[in-house]
Amino acid sequence: SSLFSRNVFFLLLFSILPSQRRLQASFSPIDAFRMTGASALEPPAFVRLLNRFFRKCGLFVADNDKTVLIVTLLLTAFCSSKILFTKQEDDIKTGYTPNGARSLDEIEVFSDFFASTGDPIAVFLFATAKDNSSMAEYNAMKEVVDILDFVGENLTHKGESFYTMCTDFCQINEPVRQYYNGLAMRQQNLSDVGSRFQLTFPMMQVLGKELDLSPNFFGVRTDEDGQVEYVKIIMLQIRANIPKDWKKEDAAEYERMISQYFHFKYNSTYVTPLAMSLTYTGDEVVRTGLTIFPYIGVGFAIMTTFSVITIYWSSSRLDQWTVHKISEAILACVCPLLATSSALGTLFWFGFRFGTILCVTPFLILAIGVDDAYLQIHACMRLTAEDSSMTKREKIARMLVEVGPSIAITSMTNLFAFLVGIYTPTPEISLFCAGNAVAILFDFIYQITMYTAILSICENLEMRKNATKRKDSDLSFKNEQFTVMLDSYCDWVANAYTHLLVLFCFIVYIYVSVRGALNINIILSPDKLVIGDSPLLQVNYLRDTFVLPNYTTVNIFVQNPGNLTVQSNLDYMNSLMESFESYPECLGKKFSHYFVRDYESFRESSLEEMEMLEDEEGESLKNKTAAEPFSKEAMSDFLAWPEFQHWNGFVKFDENQKLSRFWATVSYHGEGLGDFQVRRKMLNRWRATADQFAPLNVSIFDDYAPFVDTLETILPATISTSVCTLLCMMIVCFLFMYNVFTVFVATLAITSICIGVFGFLSMWGIDLDPISMACLIMSIGFSVDFPAHITFHYFREGLHDPQSTPAKRVARSLAAIGFPLLQCGISTILFVLCLLFVPTYMGEVFVKTMILVVTLGLIHGLFIVPAFLCAFTAIHETCFSSTKVKNSQSFSSLAKLFSWRISPSTSDNKISA
Repeated sequence: SSLFSRNVFFLLLFSILPSQRRLQASFSPIDAFRMTGASALEPPAFVRLLNRFFRKCGLFVADNDKTVLIVTLLLTAFCSSKILFTKQEDDIKTGYTPNGARSLDEIEVFSDFFASTGDPIAVFLFATAKDNSSMAEYNAMKEVVDILDFVGENLTHKGESFYTMCTDFCQINEPVRQYYNGLAMRQQNLSDVGSRFQLTFPMMQVLGKELDLSPNFFGVRTDEDGQVEYVKIIMLQIRANIPKDWKKEDAAEYERMISQYFHFKYNSTYVTPLAMSLTYTGDEVVRTGLTIFPYIGVGFAIMTTFSVITIYWSSSRLDQWTVHKISEAILACVCPLLATSSALGTLFWFGFRFGTILCVTPFLILAIGVDDAYLQIHACMRLTAEDSSMTKREKIARMLVEVGPSIAITSMTNLFAFLVGIYTPTPEISLFCAGNAVAILFDFIYQITMYTAILSICENLEMRKNATKRKDSDLSFKNEQFTVMLDSYCDWVANAYTHLLVLFCFIVYIYVSVRGALNINIILSPDKLVIGDSPLLQVNYLRDTFVLPNYTTVNIFVQNPGNLTVQSNLDYMNSLMESFESYPECLGKKFSHYFVRDYESFRESSLEEMEMLEDEEGESLKNKTAAEPFSKEAMSDFLAWPEFQHWNGFVKFDENQKLSRFWATVSYHGEGLGDFQVRRKMLNRWRATADQFAPLNVSIFDDYAPFVDTLETILPATISTSVCTLLCMMIVCFLFMYNVFTVFVATLAITSICIGVFGFLSMWGIDLDPISMACLIMSIGFSVDFPAHITFHYFREGLHDPQSTPAKRVARSLAAIGFPLLQCGISTILFVLCLLFVPTYMGEVFVKTMILVVTLGLIHGLFIVPAFLCAFTAIHETCFSSTKVKNSQSFSSLAKLFSWRISPSTSDNKISA
């Protein structure tokens, strides 16, 4: 029964290409077994169940084709309507961070620190000179200050500007303004400018007071005296706590307004300002997805043209071409798109987020769905050629029985691949896999309902014309034009020397692939998420090249400072900061932001003043100073002092007005800090230092931490997900094929293809990241089709003609499925190439993955697997068969090789599961 099930399935697949040889009258799977003397053969229960289901489904759709079509269209309209009202959004902060990553806890601490007002507004403006001259020149600096004032006063949202809403960080850009004032005085040739301003870097002098330029000036070149000669970038920071009456959306809209103004509206004279914020990054990712969507139309045109041409060629060979074939070809491309829109709409109805990565789903489903529809079209044409008098009802039912298992195995393998991917720890990959899994399920349902109904309606229109036309032709296999070339190729494939050559090439291929896979880089950066013309790419370049190597800051949140009135506690706190400042890369204490140092200086000055006061006001100051030093009451004067007002944003008090939490920063520099791997090591060092002070409950925060944490889990997650997916593929193949040997060969080929895709992607310049990981999961499902088809067609030919040589079996197998495999591969590659019109990393990875999986799949399916099958058959016949055997013994020997066993209680022709 296992042999029968496998042959039923692949004889159904045999209907993909309407080869002239197969168009003999009413040749059925049972007839194939009767021709070899087999009898009383039954498929396994699962295949029998599928056959009954597909037959009943075909009969029902044929009887109610118009009703089925209307119902599925109404379902599509309802489900898809949700897409129109769903805003596309991406979780840039945590979407690419694996669940359970430490950075998620750090983000929670960061958000909780600002919970009273929400995450603060944070926009960074990067100003560079238009002519690449120094930004330290007067005209450039004047325009920068004008930009600062324009943002502070004129860019408003709900009546609020930066100057009206800022409380703690109003003076954050003051060093830039003071540097401009020094240049202005120098421009006027004032004699006392040198005594007032010392324009040095990193610290400038203003009336004897030092101002730190390092957070604002980057790419600086100085002379021997420290005087600034050249500045590449001036960075302005727009930081403020959001007003109480604002929502999160208002803060995002304010950040968006600033970015859009300077990127699209601002007319600059001397400088080029570029804005960056978390909101703008998310907008650019969304814009990338929206840019990809229009190219669905390009892909649709490509697939429609390809379908019409191939269907015209096939139907013309059978003299069945009618104008309705154009409708079938076009609707074959429409149906997968409708399935995709219904699937995505259903997800959105259930509350799923419309992530940009889902924009790839229509391309994937269209590539799968068109091939399934092509199977159905050609099955109908083959059945018409076999028996033009067959009723439409019977034809539709038989068509689904024949192609249903083929569509089912393709859908199941891809479905299980993405179901496994849902459990990956990265949210964006889980979302991508969930969207694809649901879309594949919808596509399968639509293929056996909506598209079957379309074929049924078209059959009504075509049947009368096709019934009167029957092309007479020579049905001999040897009369095929490609017979000589195909036989020569198959004789070469079956040659022992070819087997050695294939084995050598296969070993070299595996070695090269594994070596490439081991050298893959694990990198994830925001650049990979946006389109090639995004200003964000230039911003990230400036940040990684000039900003981070010169000024990298770690944010330190102390959540349990304790009673700092106790000197030992205060000393322990100071030792925490000293540990972070002891790094060789640290810029020094004066570049750190640690409120205790300024507060202690302020208290010392206050105590000195208090001792000089002897009146009642002095007594009140004395009483106030006598309060607990680190209480809100004692620190009120310090926090209200203009010079120290920014510390309000760094400290938090509990309900008892005692210090409960605070925030500090330490700054570092180093040429490698713009490199992802160096930042990964630095992040781990910061965390190790924080862990040494467990009683203080220290948490650090870095913008890149969510991406860096991905590096730690992406490789093991990819390996474990791929192994689980391969196991699922084995189960699905065994469920349909029910044969240990063929499942082993298919699994070996699938594994080989996946290793090749992984290795060659690395050599093709693709890094391992969540996007490429999702494509690798997808490639496993796609790689199943190629080796499975050729393996079992070879086995079927052995059952059909036990006396045939391995070369003849390969020839007949390739004649049956060679064209469909090439057709599937070429159409898929042509379709995905349209994504190259959009310069995105996501599209690049998808295209390269599909090209590799299709190319390697075709090489395995048309060359490597046939050679292996011929070699294994020759080895078996040499080792286990005599030189001359009877036909039945030869058949039994072949069956022993490919199946579980030969039943000892039956004749040689009876095969049991």
